[in-house]
Amino acid sequence: MDKKKIILLFTLSVLCLACILSEAYHKGYIKTVIDAQTDVKDNADKPAKEVLSDNSNQDANEDAASEKNDNKEDNDNQDTDKKETNNDKDDKSQQKEVSEDVRVLIMTNGFAGYYHDSVCVTCGQDFIVESGGESKTYKAGKKVTYKMNKASKKKKYTIRSTGKARIKLLSVKRQGISPLYRGNIEVKWDKKGFLITNELPLEQYLYAVVPSEMSTSNKMEALKAQAVCARSYTYNQLRAGRYKAYNADLDDSVACQVYNNIPEDERSRKAVDSTCGKVMVNGKSIALAYYYSTSWGVTAEGQDVWNTEKRISYLRSSVQTVDRDDNTEIDLSDENKFREFIDNKEYDTYDSDSEWYRWRVTFNAKKLSERIDSALYSCYLSDKSMVLAQNSDGSYSSKPLKSIGTIKKLRIEKRTESGLVTELVIVGDKNVVKVCTQYNIRKVLAPVYEKIYRSGADIVSSYSMLPSAAFYIDDVKNSKGVSFKIYGGGFGHGAGMSQSGACTMAEKGFKYDEILTHYFNGVKVKSASSLT
Repeated sequence: MDKKKIILLFTLSVLCLACILSEAYHKGYIKTVIDAQTDVKDNADKPAKEVLSDNSNQDANEDAASEKNDNKEDNDNQDTDKKETNNDKDDKSQQKEVSEDVRVLIMTNGFAGYYHDSVCVTCGQDFIVESGGESKTYKAGKKVTYKMNKASKKKKYTIRSTGKARIKLLSVKRQGISPLYRGNIEVKWDKKGFLITNELPLEQYLYAVVPSEMSTSNKMEALKAQAVCARSYTYNQLRAGRYKAYNADLDDSVACQVYNNIPEDERSRKAVDSTCGKVMVNGKSIALAYYYSTSWGVTAEGQDVWNTEKRISYLRSSVQTVDRDDNTEIDLSDENKFREFIDNKEYDTYDSDSEWYRWRVTFNAKKLSERIDSALYSCYLSDKSMVLAQNSDGSYSSKPLKSIGTIKKLRIEKRTESGLVTELVIVGDKNVVKVCTQYNIRKVLAPVYEKIYRSGADIVSSYSMLPSAAFYIDDVKNSKGVSFKIYGGGFGHGAGMSQSGACTMAEKGFKYDEILTHYFNGVKVKSASSLT
């Protein structure tokens, strides 16, 4: 072969190789060294959050816009859902731990009950309804309604979005709007009505628990503490099986923890994501993370609140005085000491500025007598051992209740070290009854029609329970008859974390784990995955 042919063959080979390499480059099979170095530099220069999602700032803006749109008409909400689909990319990237699913029983309007007369759903994207092994796809914005008729008898419908848009329950109202739900919605026929269950990952469930339990306008460290409390509580509910009869783990009301009464927002998601998987641990178990609105300046023993046989070591009674680093113990079981504590305005506690820190309400004996029998009977049915009738010898025993007649006296029989009233004797002109546990006492003395005067002279009314069981009673007799003036403090059962107190601590610079260990004695904040 002559020299010219060799050169020509070599040139053709080089051109052929160049064509192959060029084609591979444009199809993305290879990169040049410069390209590879550029990719590494771009990621290295970005903050960690931006590496996870280049659209993080855009998503945050869309979140804010979408929450505003929740209050608009249905068509506007469909556009909102489409915007929110990008947010789930960040949600998943930030959640490094695998979360198990929870099943939440959705109550009717006003949290009145579990059984719905009808169900209407829609979605911002195409959505699928599965029933009896068959599935049907509906276009975005389509409204699907189920009514209690023969067509729906004994059926179960599972509704899920084809994308990331949330399912909207048009037949349910929360704060005047139809709520949006992540995950799947299950509608199951029952002879009493439809049962609605929302199944979704635990961490995403918490997105809508945090804002429903604590205003997201509070400091982030308080929201984080709330997130860890809610997560710890949820894990314990998953194991408890309280709602097994409904094939659910929790409901969405105050009977568990309020869910999706206030929509999730950017700050609630941040509080959950930044504490992802974190729970409070006592020994090898997840702590019973009880919390409530406001203390009266003292936290209560868990044993006193829940009437348990054993003392719960991390739920102890202590005064929440701001000027001390530790939880000071105090004994308010003495009636005079308790009155002095409630009336003394010089105590500076973490809850002192709360509107529920102090309150008062007056009951007219005649009007209270008109509804007391019904309230007592309701408590008696719940636990007959906690509502006792007086015998002729002065002792008390559980037996069918009779009308107590007109109330003559309300007498505090037992008060705990934290100041909680756990035994109340109601003296009527026909019978005498002893009511036990703070919960029953609050139900029996519910200010249904009475006005409650809170700190700062604020007035509220129509409550189904007394704000708390930390109170004392003064009898007043005048020309109108007998009245009972009740002076108390706090809102809620009083055991565990005071949400108002936690917010104050966050404002004073405490971190979320410091807040939690302040309210829960001896617990540690750990990852749930670290427990076997």
